[in-house]
Amino acid sequence: MKDDAVSPILTIDNLSIYHKIGKEDIPLLDQLSFTISKNERIGLIGHSGSGKSITMKAILDILPENLFISKNNPIRFHRDEHNHLVSFIPQNAQLNLNPLITCGNQLLESVDLVSKLSTKKEKYGQCIEWLNKVGLSDGKRIFDSYPHELSGGQLQRITIAMALIRKPSLILADEPTTALDPILQHQVLSLLFTLADSIQASVLIISHDVHLISTWTNKLIFLNEGKRVDYVTPNQLKPTELVKVGDNKENLLNINNLTVQFKKGWLRPTFFTALSNISLTIKKGESVGIIGISGSGKSTLAKTICRLIPHYEGNIVFNNQQDKVQMIFQNPLFSLNPKFRVVDTLISSLKPLNNKKLLIRQHLIETLDLVGLNESFLNKFPHECSGGEQQRIAIARAICVNPDLLILDESLASLDIERQVSIVNLLNKIRSKTNISMLFISHDIEMVMAVCSFIYVLSSGSIVESGKTEDLRSNPQNNVTKALLNNISR
Repeated sequence: MKDDAVSPILTIDNLSIYHKIGKEDIPLLDQLSFTISKNERIGLIGHSGSGKSITMKAILDILPENLFISKNNPIRFHRDEHNHLVSFIPQNAQLNLNPLITCGNQLLESVDLVSKLSTKKEKYGQCIEWLNKVGLSDGKRIFDSYPHELSGGQLQRITIAMALIRKPSLILADEPTTALDPILQHQVLSLLFTLADSIQASVLIISHDVHLISTWTNKLIFLNEGKRVDYVTPNQLKPTELVKVGDNKENLLNINNLTVQFKKGWLRPTFFTALSNISLTIKKGESVGIIGISGSGKSTLAKTICRLIPHYEGNIVFNNQQDKVQMIFQNPLFSLNPKFRVVDTLISSLKPLNNKKLLIRQHLIETLDLVGLNESFLNKFPHECSGGEQQRIAIARAICVNPDLLILDESLASLDIERQVSIVNLLNKIRSKTNISMLFISHDIEMVMAVCSFIYVLSSGSIVESGKTEDLRSNPQNNVTKALLNNISR
Protein backbone atom coordinates (compact mmCIF):
# COMPACT_ATOMS: atom_id res chain seq x y z
CA MET A 1 0.00 0.00 0.00
CA LYS A 2 1.36 3.42 -0.95
CA ASP A 3 2.40 5.66 1.91
CA ASP A 4 -0.11 8.53 1.86
CA ALA A 5 2.38 10.87 3.56
CA VAL A 6 4.71 10.76 0.54
CA SER A 7 2.15 10.33 -2.23
CA PRO A 8 2.83 12.82 -5.04
CA ILE A 9 0.49 15.70 -5.71
CA LEU A 10 2.32 17.26 -8.64
CA THR A 11 5.07 16.07 -10.98
CA ILE A 12 7.10 18.42 -13.18
CA ASP A 13 8.94 16.38 -15.82
CA ASN A 14 11.40 18.19 -18.11
CA LEU A 15 9.40 21.42 -18.25
CA SER A 16 10.73 23.86 -20.86
CA ILE A 17 9.22 27.29 -21.53
CA TYR A 18 9.91 29.32 -24.67
CA HIS A 19 9.35 32.94 -25.67
CA LYS A 20 8.20 33.24 -29.28
CA ILE A 21 9.60 36.34 -31.02
CA GLY A 22 8.79 36.29 -34.72
CA LYS A 23 10.04 32.95 -36.04
CA GLU A 24 12.52 32.47 -33.19
CA ASP A 25 11.80 30.48 -30.00
CA ILE A 26 13.95 31.74 -27.09
CA PRO A 27 14.24 29.30 -24.14
CA LEU A 28 13.37 30.84 -20.76
CA LEU A 29 13.21 27.61 -18.74
CA ASP A 30 15.16 24.49 -19.67
CA GLN A 31 14.06 20.97 -18.69
CA LEU A 32 13.07 21.61 -15.09
CA SER A 33 12.01 18.52 -13.14
CA PHE A 34 10.77 18.03 -9.57
CA THR A 35 7.94 16.42 -7.60
CA ILE A 36 5.76 17.87 -4.86
CA SER A 37 4.52 15.25 -2.41
CA LYS A 38 1.84 15.46 0.22
CA ASN A 39 2.81 17.71 3.19
CA GLU A 40 6.04 18.75 1.44
CA ARG A 41 7.53 22.24 1.72
CA ILE A 42 9.60 23.34 -1.29
CA GLY A 43 11.36 26.64 -1.79
CA LEU A 44 12.06 27.88 -5.33
CA ILE A 45 14.93 30.36 -5.33
CA GLY A 46 17.13 32.11 -7.86
CA HIS A 47 18.12 35.47 -9.25
CA SER A 48 15.58 37.90 -10.75
CA GLY A 49 14.51 36.67 -14.18
CA SER A 50 15.72 33.09 -13.58
CA GLY A 51 12.30 31.59 -14.33
CA LYS A 52 10.68 31.22 -10.91
CA SER A 53 7.43 33.08 -11.54
CA ILE A 54 6.87 31.62 -15.02
CA THR A 55 7.26 28.15 -13.51
CA MET A 56 4.31 28.88 -11.22
CA LYS A 57 2.31 30.40 -14.08
CA ALA A 58 2.92 27.25 -16.11
CA ILE A 59 1.65 25.11 -13.23
CA LEU A 60 -1.47 27.30 -13.02
CA ASP A 61 -1.82 27.29 -16.84
CA ILE A 62 -1.83 31.09 -16.99
CA LEU A 63 1.26 31.74 -19.13
CA PRO A 64 1.07 34.81 -21.43
CA GLU A 65 0.15 34.12 -25.06
CA ASN A 66 3.69 34.72 -26.29
CA LEU A 67 5.08 31.99 -23.99
CA PHE A 68 4.55 28.28 -24.54
CA ILE A 69 5.73 25.04 -22.96
CA SER A 70 7.14 21.83 -24.40
CA LYS A 71 4.54 19.55 -25.97
CA ASN A 72 5.06 16.35 -23.94
CA ASN A 73 2.66 17.19 -21.07
CA PRO A 74 5.40 17.96 -18.50
CA ILE A 75 2.96 19.11 -15.73
CA ARG A 76 0.87 16.35 -14.17
CA PHE A 77 -1.42 16.53 -11.15
CA HIS A 78 -1.97 13.19 -9.43
CA ARG A 79 -5.59 12.98 -8.39
CA ASP A 80 -7.05 10.57 -5.86
CA GLU A 81 -10.46 10.34 -4.26
CA HIS A 82 -9.99 13.96 -3.16
CA ASN A 83 -9.57 16.44 -5.98
CA HIS A 84 -6.46 18.53 -5.36
CA LEU A 85 -7.43 22.17 -4.86
CA VAL A 86 -4.66 24.67 -5.63
CA SER A 87 -4.50 28.17 -4.15
CA PHE A 88 -2.20 30.89 -5.44
CA ILE A 89 -0.73 33.77 -3.43
CA PRO A 90 0.55 36.35 -5.96
CA GLN A 91 3.60 38.57 -5.58
CA ASN A 92 1.88 41.81 -6.49
CA ALA A 93 -1.27 42.11 -4.40
CA GLN A 94 -2.29 45.47 -5.84
CA LEU A 95 -2.44 44.04 -9.36
CA ASN A 96 -4.61 41.16 -8.19
CA LEU A 97 -7.27 43.08 -6.27
CA ASN A 98 -10.15 44.90 -7.96
CA PRO A 99 -9.67 48.67 -7.38
CA LEU A 100 -13.43 49.30 -7.64
CA ILE A 101 -14.51 46.83 -4.92
CA THR A 102 -13.78 47.09 -1.19
CA CYS A 103 -11.29 44.59 0.17
CA GLY A 104 -13.97 43.12 2.43
CA ASN A 105 -16.34 42.33 -0.43
CA GLN A 106 -13.48 40.68 -2.35
CA LEU A 107 -12.71 38.58 0.71
CA LEU A 108 -16.42 37.67 0.94
CA GLU A 109 -16.19 36.17 -2.55
CA SER A 110 -13.62 33.66 -1.26
CA VAL A 111 -15.78 32.91 1.78
CA ASP A 112 -18.78 32.24 -0.48
CA LEU A 113 -16.78 29.66 -2.46
CA VAL A 114 -16.12 27.40 0.52
CA SER A 115 -18.36 28.46 3.38
CA LYS A 116 -21.72 26.94 4.33
CA LEU A 117 -22.61 30.00 6.41
CA SER A 118 -26.02 31.38 5.50
CA THR A 119 -26.26 34.89 6.92
CA LYS A 120 -24.27 37.97 5.92
CA LYS A 121 -23.42 38.57 9.59
CA GLU A 122 -21.78 35.13 9.91
CA LYS A 123 -19.82 35.61 6.69
CA TYR A 124 -18.72 39.09 7.81
CA GLY A 125 -17.56 37.62 11.12
CA GLN A 126 -15.48 34.99 9.34
CA CYS A 127 -13.86 37.70 7.18
CA ILE A 128 -12.92 39.72 10.27
CA GLU A 129 -11.54 36.55 11.88
CA TRP A 130 -9.31 35.85 8.87
CA LEU A 131 -8.13 39.45 8.72
CA ASN A 132 -7.05 39.11 12.34
CA LYS A 133 -5.28 35.81 11.57
CA VAL A 134 -3.05 37.48 8.98
CA GLY A 135 -2.12 40.35 11.29
CA LEU A 136 -4.74 42.98 10.35
CA SER A 137 -6.13 43.90 13.76
CA ASP A 138 -8.22 46.86 12.53
CA GLY A 139 -10.53 44.49 10.70
CA LYS A 140 -13.56 46.75 10.27
CA ARG A 141 -11.55 49.57 8.65
CA ILE A 142 -9.69 47.11 6.42
CA PHE A 143 -12.96 45.44 5.40
CA ASP A 144 -14.48 48.77 4.29
CA SER A 145 -11.32 50.05 2.56
CA TYR A 146 -10.56 50.05 -1.15
CA PRO A 147 -7.15 48.70 -2.27
CA HIS A 148 -5.70 52.17 -2.92
CA GLU A 149 -6.41 53.13 0.71
CA LEU A 150 -4.15 50.42 2.15
CA SER A 151 -0.41 49.82 2.21
CA GLY A 152 1.31 47.19 0.09
CA GLY A 153 1.85 44.99 3.13
CA GLN A 154 -1.81 45.14 4.12
CA LEU A 155 -2.90 44.23 0.59
CA GLN A 156 -0.50 41.29 0.53
CA ARG A 157 -1.98 39.91 3.74
CA ILE A 158 -5.49 40.20 2.29
CA THR A 159 -4.51 38.06 -0.71
CA ILE A 160 -2.95 35.53 1.67
CA ALA A 161 -6.21 35.37 3.63
CA MET A 162 -8.18 34.89 0.37
CA ALA A 163 -5.97 31.92 -0.56
CA LEU A 164 -5.95 30.26 2.86
CA ILE A 165 -9.73 30.42 3.32
CA ARG A 166 -10.09 27.77 0.60
CA LYS A 167 -8.06 25.19 2.58
CA PRO A 168 -6.24 23.90 -0.53
CA SER A 169 -4.20 20.74 -1.03
CA LEU A 170 -1.39 22.71 -2.68
CA ILE A 171 -0.41 26.30 -1.98
CA LEU A 172 1.65 28.17 -4.57
CA ALA A 173 3.14 31.33 -3.06
CA ASP A 174 5.05 33.80 -5.23
CA GLU A 175 7.09 36.07 -2.91
CA PRO A 176 4.23 36.26 -0.33
CA THR A 177 6.31 38.21 2.21
CA THR A 178 7.95 40.74 -0.13
CA ALA A 179 5.87 43.69 1.10
CA LEU A 180 5.94 42.75 4.79
CA ASP A 181 8.16 43.91 7.62
CA PRO A 182 10.42 41.35 9.37
CA ILE A 183 7.96 40.83 12.24
CA LEU A 184 5.06 40.06 9.92
CA GLN A 185 7.21 37.99 7.57
CA HIS A 186 7.71 35.43 10.33
CA GLN A 187 4.13 35.77 11.54
CA VAL A 188 2.66 35.26 8.08
CA LEU A 189 4.93 32.33 7.22
CA SER A 190 4.19 30.78 10.61
CA LEU A 191 0.47 31.16 9.88
CA LEU A 192 0.86 29.84 6.32
CA PHE A 193 2.78 26.72 7.29
CA THR A 194 0.79 26.08 10.48
CA LEU A 195 -2.42 26.09 8.45
CA ALA A 196 -0.77 23.95 5.77
CA ASP A 197 0.11 21.39 8.45
CA SER A 198 -3.42 21.40 9.86
CA ILE A 199 -5.00 20.61 6.47
CA GLN A 200 -2.05 18.52 5.17
CA ALA A 201 -1.40 20.94 2.34
CA SER A 202 1.84 21.07 0.37
CA VAL A 203 3.58 24.39 -0.26
CA LEU A 204 5.72 25.62 -3.16
CA ILE A 205 7.07 29.05 -2.25
CA ILE A 206 9.17 31.51 -4.25
CA SER A 207 11.41 33.91 -2.36
CA HIS A 208 14.56 35.97 -2.77
CA ASP A 209 15.24 35.63 0.96
CA VAL A 210 17.04 32.29 1.15
CA HIS A 211 17.67 32.61 4.88
CA LEU A 212 14.01 33.24 5.61
CA ILE A 213 12.42 30.39 3.67
CA SER A 214 15.17 27.85 4.42
CA THR A 215 13.89 27.74 8.02
CA TRP A 216 10.40 26.78 6.79
CA THR A 217 11.10 24.40 3.87
CA ASN A 218 12.57 20.90 3.63
CA LYS A 219 13.81 21.23 0.04
CA LEU A 220 15.26 24.13 -2.00
CA ILE A 221 15.37 24.30 -5.80
CA PHE A 222 17.85 26.81 -7.20
CA LEU A 223 17.29 28.24 -10.70
CA ASN A 224 19.95 30.09 -12.67
CA GLU A 225 19.11 31.53 -16.11
CA GLY A 226 16.23 29.09 -16.53
CA LYS A 227 18.18 25.99 -15.53
CA ARG A 228 18.12 24.01 -12.31
CA VAL A 229 21.52 23.81 -10.66
CA ASP A 230 22.84 22.22 -7.51
CA TYR A 231 21.77 24.33 -4.57
CA VAL A 232 24.42 26.56 -3.05
CA THR A 233 24.41 27.42 0.64
CA PRO A 234 23.32 30.86 1.86
CA ASN A 235 26.94 31.66 2.73
CA GLN A 236 27.92 31.18 -0.93
CA LEU A 237 25.25 33.72 -1.89
CA LYS A 238 26.58 36.28 0.56
CA PRO A 239 26.87 39.67 -1.20
CA THR A 240 29.88 41.91 -1.34
CA GLU A 241 30.39 44.77 1.09
CA LEU A 242 28.15 47.76 0.57
CA VAL A 243 29.76 51.06 -0.37
CA LYS A 244 29.18 53.84 2.14
CA VAL A 245 29.53 57.55 1.44
CA GLY A 246 30.37 60.33 3.86
CA ASP A 247 27.68 62.81 4.86
CA ASN A 248 27.38 66.48 3.94
CA LYS A 249 26.47 69.12 6.54
CA GLU A 250 24.27 71.20 4.22
CA ASN A 251 20.54 70.46 4.47
CA LEU A 252 18.57 69.56 1.35
CA LEU A 253 15.13 68.93 2.86
CA ASN A 254 13.42 70.00 6.10
CA ILE A 255 10.05 68.59 7.16
CA ASN A 256 8.32 70.17 10.15
CA ASN A 257 5.20 68.90 11.94
CA LEU A 258 3.83 67.08 8.90
CA THR A 259 0.31 65.69 9.42
CA VAL A 260 -1.73 63.84 6.79
CA GLN A 261 -5.37 62.83 7.17
CA PHE A 262 -7.56 60.89 4.74
CA LYS A 263 -11.25 61.67 4.49
CA LYS A 264 -13.71 58.79 4.23
CA GLY A 265 -17.38 59.20 3.40
CA TRP A 266 -19.43 62.17 2.21
CA LEU A 267 -22.56 62.74 4.29
CA ARG A 268 -20.92 61.95 7.62
CA PRO A 269 -17.22 61.95 6.83
CA THR A 270 -14.64 60.43 9.13
CA PHE A 271 -10.92 61.13 9.12
CA PHE A 272 -8.06 58.65 9.36
CA THR A 273 -4.72 60.10 10.49
CA ALA A 274 -1.99 58.48 8.38
CA LEU A 275 0.86 60.74 9.58
CA SER A 276 1.07 62.80 12.75
CA ASN A 277 3.61 65.58 13.51
CA ILE A 278 6.46 64.16 11.40
CA SER A 279 9.69 66.17 11.52
CA LEU A 280 12.89 65.09 9.78
CA THR A 281 15.90 66.44 7.93
CA ILE A 282 17.83 65.11 4.94
CA LYS A 283 21.26 66.54 4.14
CA LYS A 284 22.86 66.83 0.72
CA GLY A 285 24.55 63.57 -0.20
CA GLU A 286 23.02 61.78 2.79
CA SER A 287 21.19 58.48 2.75
CA VAL A 288 18.35 58.39 5.30
CA GLY A 289 16.35 55.28 6.17
CA ILE A 290 12.69 54.93 7.13
CA ILE A 291 11.69 51.65 8.79
CA GLY A 292 8.53 50.44 10.50
CA ILE A 293 5.87 47.76 10.42
CA SER A 294 3.49 47.48 7.45
CA GLY A 295 0.88 50.25 7.43
CA SER A 296 2.92 52.58 9.65
CA GLY A 297 2.83 55.41 7.08
CA LYS A 298 6.14 55.01 5.24
CA SER A 299 4.72 55.11 1.70
CA THR A 300 2.36 57.97 2.63
CA LEU A 301 5.37 60.01 3.78
CA ALA A 302 7.20 59.35 0.50
CA LYS A 303 4.18 60.33 -1.61
CA THR A 304 3.63 63.52 0.42
CA ILE A 305 7.25 64.62 -0.12
CA CYS A 306 6.72 64.12 -3.87
CA ARG A 307 3.50 66.20 -3.70
CA LEU A 308 1.48 63.17 -4.81
CA ILE A 309 -0.65 63.75 -1.70
CA PRO A 310 -1.46 67.48 -1.93
CA HIS A 311 -3.46 68.04 1.27
CA TYR A 312 -1.45 68.08 4.47
CA GLU A 313 -0.53 70.22 7.45
CA GLY A 314 3.01 71.30 8.27
CA ASN A 315 5.96 72.34 6.10
CA ILE A 316 8.03 70.55 3.45
CA VAL A 317 10.91 72.84 2.45
CA PHE A 318 13.67 72.13 -0.09
CA ASN A 319 16.74 74.30 0.31
CA ASN A 320 17.24 74.85 -3.42
CA GLN A 321 15.20 76.10 -6.35
CA GLN A 322 15.28 72.99 -8.50
CA ASP A 323 13.39 70.64 -6.16
CA LYS A 324 14.27 67.68 -8.42
CA VAL A 325 12.78 64.61 -6.75
CA GLN A 326 12.43 61.17 -8.29
CA MET A 327 10.53 58.33 -6.66
CA ILE A 328 10.98 54.64 -7.37
CA PHE A 329 7.73 52.98 -6.39
CA GLN A 330 7.10 49.70 -4.63
CA ASN A 331 5.15 48.23 -7.56
CA PRO A 332 7.07 48.91 -10.80
CA LEU A 333 4.35 47.62 -13.10
CA PHE A 334 1.99 50.30 -11.74
CA SER A 335 4.49 53.06 -12.48
CA LEU A 336 5.49 51.91 -15.98
CA ASN A 337 3.24 52.72 -18.92
CA PRO A 338 2.16 49.31 -20.33
CA LYS A 339 1.92 50.79 -23.85
CA PHE A 340 5.47 52.18 -23.77
CA ARG A 341 8.55 50.23 -24.69
CA VAL A 342 11.51 50.79 -22.35
CA VAL A 343 13.11 53.22 -24.80
CA ASP A 344 9.95 55.35 -24.78
CA THR A 345 9.81 55.24 -20.96
CA LEU A 346 13.36 56.60 -20.67
CA ILE A 347 12.84 59.25 -23.34
CA SER A 348 9.62 60.48 -21.71
CA SER A 349 11.58 61.18 -18.50
CA LEU A 350 14.42 62.94 -20.31
CA LYS A 351 12.40 65.15 -22.66
CA PRO A 352 11.46 67.80 -20.04
CA LEU A 353 15.18 68.44 -19.46
CA ASN A 354 15.63 69.69 -23.04
CA ASN A 355 19.08 68.15 -23.18
CA LYS A 356 19.66 66.55 -26.58
CA LYS A 357 22.86 64.86 -25.42
CA LEU A 358 20.85 62.72 -23.00
CA LEU A 359 18.38 61.61 -25.68
CA ILE A 360 20.90 59.77 -27.85
CA ARG A 361 20.63 55.97 -27.93
CA GLN A 362 24.11 55.46 -26.46
CA HIS A 363 23.13 57.31 -23.27
CA LEU A 364 20.04 55.11 -22.93
CA ILE A 365 22.14 51.97 -23.38
CA GLU A 366 24.63 53.16 -20.76
CA THR A 367 21.79 53.91 -18.33
CA LEU A 368 20.39 50.38 -18.71
CA ASP A 369 23.88 48.94 -18.33
CA LEU A 370 24.19 50.70 -14.97
CA VAL A 371 21.25 48.72 -13.62
CA GLY A 372 22.34 45.42 -15.16
CA LEU A 373 20.16 45.37 -18.30
CA ASN A 374 21.43 45.04 -21.88
CA GLU A 375 20.48 46.90 -25.05
CA SER A 376 17.79 44.35 -26.00
CA PHE A 377 15.54 45.68 -23.21
CA LEU A 378 15.06 48.99 -25.03
CA ASN A 379 12.48 47.36 -27.30
CA LYS A 380 10.64 45.39 -24.61
CA PHE A 381 7.30 46.20 -23.02
CA PRO A 382 6.95 45.98 -19.19
CA HIS A 383 4.85 42.78 -19.34
CA GLU A 384 7.70 41.05 -21.22
CA CYS A 385 10.02 41.53 -18.24
CA SER A 386 10.23 39.80 -14.88
CA GLY A 387 9.36 41.64 -11.66
CA GLY A 388 13.02 42.28 -10.92
CA GLU A 389 13.67 43.51 -14.46
CA GLN A 390 10.69 45.87 -14.24
CA GLN A 391 12.12 47.35 -11.04
CA ARG A 392 15.50 47.91 -12.65
CA ILE A 393 13.78 49.72 -15.54
CA ALA A 394 12.03 51.96 -13.00
CA ILE A 395 15.37 52.68 -11.33
CA ALA A 396 16.98 53.49 -14.69
CA ARG A 397 14.17 55.93 -15.46
CA ALA A 398 14.73 57.71 -12.14
CA ILE A 399 18.52 58.02 -12.20
CA CYS A 400 18.76 59.08 -15.86
CA VAL A 401 17.54 62.62 -14.98
CA ASN A 402 20.14 63.19 -12.22
CA PRO A 403 17.72 64.13 -9.37
CA ASP A 404 18.64 65.92 -6.14
CA LEU A 405 16.63 63.50 -4.00
CA LEU A 406 15.89 59.89 -4.84
CA ILE A 407 13.11 58.22 -2.84
CA LEU A 408 13.11 54.43 -2.88
CA ASP A 409 9.84 52.96 -1.60
CA GLU A 410 10.52 49.22 -1.19
CA SER A 411 12.24 49.51 -4.56
CA LEU A 412 14.53 46.51 -4.05
CA ALA A 413 11.95 44.11 -2.63
CA SER A 414 11.49 42.23 -5.92
CA LEU A 415 15.24 41.75 -6.51
CA ASP A 416 17.48 38.93 -5.34
CA ILE A 417 20.07 39.77 -2.68
CA GLU A 418 23.00 40.00 -5.09
CA ARG A 419 21.10 42.36 -7.38
CA GLN A 420 19.97 44.41 -4.37
CA VAL A 421 23.57 44.93 -3.31
CA SER A 422 24.60 45.69 -6.90
CA ILE A 423 21.87 48.34 -7.27
CA VAL A 424 22.59 49.91 -3.87
CA ASN A 425 26.31 50.09 -4.61
CA LEU A 426 25.46 51.65 -7.96
CA LEU A 427 23.26 54.28 -6.30
CA ASN A 428 25.95 55.02 -3.73
CA LYS A 429 28.56 55.46 -6.44
CA ILE A 430 26.24 57.88 -8.23
CA ARG A 431 25.68 59.61 -4.89
CA SER A 432 29.42 60.04 -4.35
CA LYS A 433 29.79 61.67 -7.79
CA THR A 434 26.65 63.84 -7.89
CA ASN A 435 25.99 64.46 -4.16
CA ILE A 436 22.47 63.09 -4.60
CA SER A 437 20.45 62.42 -1.43
CA MET A 438 18.45 59.23 -0.87
CA LEU A 439 15.43 58.44 1.26
CA PHE A 440 15.47 54.67 1.65
CA ILE A 441 12.17 53.05 2.70
CA SER A 442 12.33 49.31 3.22
CA HIS A 443 11.26 46.37 5.37
CA ASP A 444 14.74 44.94 4.89
CA ILE A 445 16.22 46.35 8.09
CA GLU A 446 19.67 44.86 7.48
CA MET A 447 19.89 46.51 4.06
CA VAL A 448 18.72 49.88 5.41
CA MET A 449 21.32 49.77 8.17
CA ALA A 450 24.05 48.86 5.69
CA VAL A 451 23.15 51.79 3.42
CA CYS A 452 21.94 54.63 5.65
CA SER A 453 23.78 56.77 8.16
CA PHE A 454 20.60 57.97 9.92
CA ILE A 455 17.31 56.12 10.48
CA TYR A 456 13.78 57.09 11.51
CA VAL A 457 11.40 54.49 12.95
CA LEU A 458 7.68 54.93 12.14
CA SER A 459 4.78 53.38 14.04
CA SER A 460 1.07 54.22 13.58
CA GLY A 461 1.96 57.35 11.61
CA SER A 462 4.40 58.82 14.15
CA ILE A 463 8.18 58.81 14.57
CA VAL A 464 8.82 56.75 17.70
CA GLU A 465 12.62 56.73 17.50
CA SER A 466 15.42 58.16 15.38
CA GLY A 467 19.18 58.30 15.46
CA LYS A 468 22.44 57.28 13.86
CA THR A 469 22.43 53.76 12.47
CA GLU A 470 25.12 52.52 14.85
CA ASP A 471 23.22 53.83 17.88
CA LEU A 472 19.92 52.21 16.84
CA ARG A 473 21.62 48.92 16.10
CA SER A 474 23.52 48.74 19.38
CA ASN A 475 21.05 50.39 21.75
CA PRO A 476 17.43 50.60 20.50
CA GLN A 477 15.10 52.33 22.96
CA ASN A 478 11.59 51.85 21.58
CA ASN A 479 9.79 48.49 21.68
CA VAL A 480 8.91 48.74 17.96
CA THR A 481 12.58 49.17 17.05
CA LYS A 482 13.58 46.27 19.30
CA ALA A 483 10.95 44.01 17.73
CA LEU A 484 12.05 44.89 14.19
CA LEU A 485 15.70 44.21 14.97
CA ASN A 486 14.90 40.93 16.73
CA ASN A 487 13.16 39.59 13.64
CA ILE A 488 15.87 40.24 11.05
CA SER A 489 16.09 37.06 8.99
CA ARG A 490 19.72 37.28 7.93
